[in-house]
Amino acid sequence: MYDFYFGSNKEIEKDSHKYLLSIKRMMPKWMNSIPDSEFLALGDIAKNIKSKKSIFVETGCGASTLVLLFYAMKNNGKLYTWEINQEKTSLIRSMCNETISRFFNKNINDHWIAVNYMSTSQYAGLQILSELKEKISLFFHDSEHVLDVILKELQMIKNIMK
Repeated sequence: MYDFYFGSNKEIEKDSHKYLLSIKRMMPKWMNSIPDSEFLALGDIAKNIKSKKSIFVETGCGASTLVLLFYAMKNNGKLYTWEINQEKTSLIRSMCNETISRFFNKNINDHWIAVNYMSTSQYAGLQILSELKEKISLFFHDSEHVLDVILKELQMIKNIMK
């Protein structure tokens, strides 16, 4: 469904933001909730994290997943996503398989771990990241937009950020 021609690999490498915006704009509106400017700004931040095996984390999946997964795959890193809507996660995985994964010729499962659970759960929430040997390079909070959830998420990851 999303396996359109977006340009040659050289063209995509030259202007990865144009490529990512093309994919983003094909997303259904209910999944594409951040403005293009925020999407591109997030891409610029991820692009500037040059360390190999970068660890990106997001709460709530959507357009942000596209850009974070792209740069995680590019740097041979990982993206961890917490999202309670399994249908949304599944559709984004399908999109990324047909676009980003195909571009890099890599298995999406080696770079994206989707946790279909609440980010603040004491059993399957963000604190399970403390089991990683690596520190988190980038964290994008976009789950519930209420203060107590954001504060709880920040509390859970504060000791495992770079």
